[in-house]
Amino acid sequence: MKMHQLMSCGSVALLGLVVASCTANIHDNTVTIPNATVNFKTDADLNNVVPEQTIPLALTVQNVYLVDPAATPPAAHVADAGHFQIYLDDVNTPPILVTADVNVTVKIPAPTPAGKHKLICRVHHHDGTPTETKVEVDITVKVTVGTPDAGVTTTSDAAILAG
Repeated sequence: MKMHQLMSCGSVALLGLVVASCTANIHDNTVTIPNATVNFKTDADLNNVVPEQTIPLALTVQNVYLVDPAATPPAAHVADAGHFQIYLDDVNTPPILVTADVNVTVKIPAPTPAGKHKLICRVHHHDGTPTETKVEVDITVKVTVGTPDAGVTTTSDAAILAG
């Protein structure tokens, strides 16, 4: 019985060491990877994006050990291992890309309506738990509408009127 209690205490102590290296925000269900930062650059014209367009992104991250979302990180990097999840407009929707790569292309979903939107790149812990580390950039989606009979194509950033 004492051996079982000793092993339980040892397991709790080990868990305490692992948890001590990162913090959690239980109200927003996020974890913190200390001093983590993320940013991205693109050469795409973010004021003239169309649905189904692919946008190249060069992601930079500091203090995060990037690991494929399906992989287990090395023991030395359990606390700082993570990957990127990229969203359109809202982190409470499914991501449009999940990756540990730093040079990626993001495809704007076909049903994206015209108007102002944002791309959000958030770092997730290796187990999928979101962190507080993210970057956002505004984009403007233009919808191209073709008129088969007239062969005319127009571009609008306003809502399309059904006709």
